[in-house]
Amino acid sequence: MVTLKEVARRAGVSVATVSYCINGKKNISPETQLKIREAIAELNYIPNFSARSLKNRSSDEIGVVLPNLDDSTNSEILKGIIAQAGKANYSVNVACSYNNPRNEQEIIHKFIGKNYAGIILMTCQSHDSAFFKNTLFKNDISNVFIMRLPQKISGNFLGFDNYNTVRYLTESLLQKGYEDIAIVTGPEDFFSESECINGLMEAHDKYGKAYHSENILCTDMSKEGAFKVTMLYLSSFLPQAIITSSQTIMDGVIEACDVHNIKPKDNICLITLSEERWNQSGYNQNVLHTAATAYTLGEDSFRVLMEENIPPQLYDRKFKLYKDNVLNAPFSVPKPEFKPAAYAENPKTIHIASTDLPTIRAIQAVSRQFLAAYNIKLEIDFYPLRELFSLIEEDTQLDAPNYDIYLSDVSWMAYFTQKNVFMDITEVLNHIPELAASVFPKNLNNAKIGDRSYGFPVIGGTQFLFYRKDLFEDPQLQRQYKATHSISLRPPRTWTEFNRISRFFTREYNPASPTKYGTSISSNLPEDFMLELLIRLWSHDGGLFNSRNQMELNTPQNVNAFINMVETVNYTPPMINSSETTFEQIGSGQIAMAITFTEYASKIQNSLHPEFLSKIGYSRLPGNTPANVGWHFCVSKQTQKLPAVKQLFQWLCQRQNSYYQTILCGQSTLIHPHTHHELLLLYPWLELTAEGLAHCRNRVYPVQGKNGLIVPADFEANLRIAFHKMCSGELTIPKALEKCQTDIINQFFI
Repeated sequence: MVTLKEVARRAGVSVATVSYCINGKKNISPETQLKIREAIAELNYIPNFSARSLKNRSSDEIGVVLPNLDDSTNSEILKGIIAQAGKANYSVNVACSYNNPRNEQEIIHKFIGKNYAGIILMTCQSHDSAFFKNTLFKNDISNVFIMRLPQKISGNFLGFDNYNTVRYLTESLLQKGYEDIAIVTGPEDFFSESECINGLMEAHDKYGKAYHSENILCTDMSKEGAFKVTMLYLSSFLPQAIITSSQTIMDGVIEACDVHNIKPKDNICLITLSEERWNQSGYNQNVLHTAATAYTLGEDSFRVLMEENIPPQLYDRKFKLYKDNVLNAPFSVPKPEFKPAAYAENPKTIHIASTDLPTIRAIQAVSRQFLAAYNIKLEIDFYPLRELFSLIEEDTQLDAPNYDIYLSDVSWMAYFTQKNVFMDITEVLNHIPELAASVFPKNLNNAKIGDRSYGFPVIGGTQFLFYRKDLFEDPQLQRQYKATHSISLRPPRTWTEFNRISRFFTREYNPASPTKYGTSISSNLPEDFMLELLIRLWSHDGGLFNSRNQMELNTPQNVNAFINMVETVNYTPPMINSSETTFEQIGSGQIAMAITFTEYASKIQNSLHPEFLSKIGYSRLPGNTPANVGWHFCVSKQTQKLPAVKQLFQWLCQRQNSYYQTILCGQSTLIHPHTHHELLLLYPWLELTAEGLAHCRNRVYPVQGKNGLIVPADFEANLRIAFHKMCSGELTIPKALEKCQTDIINQFFI
């Protein structure tokens, strides 16, 4: 057993210093803390540990780790544990991981450190068997796993027979003539969830029925995650039945059905695995429920924990599955004779031209609710970014434009306003009372030219930094970085520090780096490139124009910013990246840091491999000079549907709608989601939005040139070309800036 003395010896400090560091009783220098944390990790030391299996216990307390208490099954299990523990004069200490592996690990270490007699846990990190082997099993901690068994672990496990339950439910549906059955579960690597999927597939195989892969939906265990996957699924498919693996997941499914105007019993059959209850009033009467003995499982999990008190040579590990009561009694499902979802006849239609962005997809997904409430249908056509700009120019010149609304970037507003193609909607917005109180003022101002409004903000937010938090907190990497740079490894606060860290995490320059590259630059499109460039120019006190509003590129400040950005390229994948490839790179663990926007945050989160989900950190941008991000619904001057458009804007201001959109895409221009405790837990970057908006700056380009209006992307393309010449060595940075300025002046002004 590792002792405090061994940790002190490994760290090269006194036992008292180690104790002070662990207990936080005295301020210890960062360098000493780093040595101690590294020694603790290397020796796998658990504070205050002292041979605490039940046979040598020094406590009459046990720890229980659950993902949450929102799910009624979890609550019933806990009731059973508490009841049985009370009979044995044990007290129960409960903590929730909220499906975050890092939280769970910290809880387990604290429970062990407090000398509890044993731990009962429903883990959220089934993939990390090494953690449990190095903590619970290596140190002989009494434990019982419930519902979810870590891979390659031979330990006590109690769960439900979800395989036979879901197989039985699916067979019952198939026997009644159902042809299209979907299932929504948690992560497939959880034992309880994979058994549900196996049961569904076996039932189809038994009856010779094909099952469709798109009907198997896996998400996290939250109602928000279930809502998201079901919303997107129902946008393309409408099964006859949906089975869910928990009541919490069913809550998300019901919400999604409601948004799509799909009524349980009338339009679809919904079935959920649930716990046994005497009071039927506690169930949703439009949903069929099974009846697992969750309370009994809780009681037995404590009994199994107690049994570890017998001599180890006589003890057998327990593996037990509890049959659902539905397997012992008839379960009646209705015939698949459902009516289609009802909508009013002859709806009005608003035609929208957009580029393909997550928020617009989210609006499209929830638009059936708008149709049901207002009898107005949204028809959204998606175009590549550059094509959308051209389409707006062309469509607005037609005698009868094809679109009522165009999605416009904030950098396009001045150009299109000069062309007089967007309607002045100041008075329309003034008559929406919720607007001023609900939308971030910065987002509202993005769509203004002077004091007049020409758009409704649908995408806002700003830039921030994604980074691999687990790597930044790794003691060995911290020590290596500290030895090289004499400062602690932390999220970078300046662009110089950003490059140092990027180099440190690039294997070409540091063979010990766990990632191949330090970062990535999104610059396939001129628009993406400018968002990478401007934040560096501003941070170095540079810019495109001087105080007299004259173009002045070759300044010391700009040269320093470009030196920094050209260096960054050395620490990125060899191909200049798009936003999509950046998502893939950080999601696969290929890069350590990435700059992105709140609009794309959930897209990156969705691309993360499960083992990285809890390892991502969020921080403000280096230099704290982010670019203002804004996309707006701008109204055609020739639309004949202004009353319907006003109703759309009112609907977009609704609090509940902003919650839906945030769950689906991770951002909203409305304030409400940024203060909602559940959403902040799921999407931590929301806390950075208000601060980012306070510091962000606008992209402002000249509008009028010698031959008329200047297309923003054409202006941006010149700077992107200059950057490539700097990177290739074709021109020095000052020469490239001089040439770029000359080219822009010749192209647009002379």
